[in-house]
Amino acid sequence: MQKDIEIQSFLNLNLPLILDVRSPREYELSHIPLALNCPVLQNDEFERVGTLYKQDTFGAKILGASLICQNISTHLLSLKEKITPAIPFGIYCARGGMRSHSFALILQRIGYRVLVLEGGYKSYRKFITQSLDQVPTHHFLTLIGPTGSGKSEIISAFHHSLDIEQIAKHLGSSFGQICGNQPSVKMFQNLIFTRLKELQNAPFVLVEGESKKLGNLILPTPLYNAYQKAPKILILSPLERRIKRIIAQYGKISEKFFRDSMQKIAPFMKKQFWQEAYDAFFANQLEKVAEILLIEYYDKVYKKESFHQVVHYQSTTQAIAEIKAFAEEFYKIKE
Repeated sequence: MQKDIEIQSFLNLNLPLILDVRSPREYELSHIPLALNCPVLQNDEFERVGTLYKQDTFGAKILGASLICQNISTHLLSLKEKITPAIPFGIYCARGGMRSHSFALILQRIGYRVLVLEGGYKSYRKFITQSLDQVPTHHFLTLIGPTGSGKSEIISAFHHSLDIEQIAKHLGSSFGQICGNQPSVKMFQNLIFTRLKELQNAPFVLVEGESKKLGNLILPTPLYNAYQKAPKILILSPLERRIKRIIAQYGKISEKFFRDSMQKIAPFMKKQFWQEAYDAFFANQLEKVAEILLIEYYDKVYKKESFHQVVHYQSTTQAIAEIKAFAEEFYKIKE
């Protein structure tokens, strides 16, 4: 029998499959992470029904039902390959109304175990915003250190980490937008919440000491305050290794991207060094570019903070081992 499930229970079930039956445009803007888009109304159809609804409510329902039935038929065969009738799965639309219930009714009659999200995506978003307004209960350890010291490598390699840069698709600096398009604000929040939920039982969580704003996105204040107040570990690396990391990360940026980014930092660099870095880039002297920017820009704008521990990064394994030893002592973690 088809069931409507309130949001907290819906999420706690850790369902193997969740269908988002909203239009592709709604889904692309934001959705429950890992949900599969199976639209029962395409973008133009959704607009047609919505426009008609204002003039002729019953006619809009007839049109909507007709289109929904056509679209559901295209999803049924592919769904057979994704899940068996024995396993319950979730489904939602915008408000838990006609779109999700129409699809769920057919699926239930076939024999699937379908759980409809009560209140739809709107209830999910309300739950997310309320949750992110609360102070997280995780034990954070915050990595700080100069640009290129290896913080991101450690975060990426450690299982219990909150990789804010990866989620935001931004490296947090003037040159940071090299990871493609950033998610929408809502999707960013959804992804942050999902990762924090995955980490809720972790003995401690590694996070980089990011600024509150990454590109177009702003971190939830309680989360930002939590990791800023957490114990800080200073990661240090020799300049030569920092230069190599910068080249590996930024070495293939376009000329336009470089020009635009250099304009952003021009007010914060001496003109002589800015020009040297600029000219070196177009002479393909990337090591020189990286060295100048690290010494004459990044290191000078780097905000020195107090810290609890220093780790001289020689290898990822060594750095993580030292961090874990500190965490176990600081948080009294028992094996």
